[in-house]
Amino acid sequence: MTIQESEVRADFDRRVGSLRGRRVLSIGYWDLSSVGPDAEWDFDDWHHAVMGVQLATDAGPVTVTWTATFYPYGVEVFLQPIDHHVDRAGTQRVGPSADSRWTAALGQPVRDARVSWDRFTVGPAMRSDGQVIGLGRPHDVDVPTALRLDFDGGPVWFVAGMPQFPNPERVFIPGDEIVVVFTASRMCQMGYTDPEFIG
Repeated sequence: MTIQESEVRADFDRRVGSLRGRRVLSIGYWDLSSVGPDAEWDFDDWHHAVMGVQLATDAGPVTVTWTATFYPYGVEVFLQPIDHHVDRAGTQRVGPSADSRWTAALGQPVRDARVSWDRFTVGPAMRSDGQVIGLGRPHDVDVPTALRLDFDGGPVWFVAGMPQFPNPERVFIPGDEIVVVFTASRMCQMGYTDPEFIG
């Protein structure tokens, strides 16, 4: 890992750590405007936030979205409103409604915040600034594919994954969409097996 990559990772870890103790006051999901006002996002034990999630907290806004910061797509946390990271002209707020799986977490502090890092082999080898350093030679990268926030009422996971419609039970990870998950069993179905992250 280069010094630059180490600094990017340290900045990411600081932002994730800063979520501990924040009280979540409201939640908003963003989808593409082209899907219309009736975009389906509630699939019971998981929600399809697509472009990202904005958490209004007592310490300011938090955006959870996907980026290619760590290449390929991974979950990302920003301590800014979502309109700093998605095109508001091409997106719309789609949920959640007043009564949803989030209801029990509203007003509650985040007790812990953790990330699941997965290793992927990609190629050709590139530096984080995009310069090719080895044509055709694959290399391994660590990607944050999911974020877990713990509340008194239980955990909530944010996954950089893309449901494979028409069978949304299958999720491609990592993907350029955000899926919000409310049960450990759903996380297991998505392929997460680390008991410390899903238990």
